[in-house]
Amino acid sequence: MRLVLAYLVSIAMGATLLWLAAGKAEAVAPSPETGADIASRWCADCHVVSSSGAGIERAPSFPSLSTTRSPDQISAALKVHAQPMRGFTLSSREMQDVTAYISSLKEEQAQ
Repeated sequence: MRLVLAYLVSIAMGATLLWLAAGKAEAVAPSPETGADIASRWCADCHVVSSSGAGIERAPSFPSLSTTRSPDQISAALKVHAQPMRGFTLSSREMQDVTAYISSLKEEQAQ
């Protein structure tokens, strides 16, 4: 009986681990569209946030950052500077979305 119980527990644990791994594989990719919304709401008071020139040029523009910084550099800068800049806090997901948005501007700059 103990052997059967141990076998059932191991099957249940294996199924649980597979379920958890599948959930992580289905993670949603960062959204440039959501990042654009966040940028227009929180960043446009100091940055030009779009290729059309929306925003204020008191700090580096997002289109210029897209051509001079890698996504990793953009992400690192957001982690360091987002909170002290305006006193607001971006979640990790919001930072990923803003990074995806800024990175997407590089394609617009190339055209």
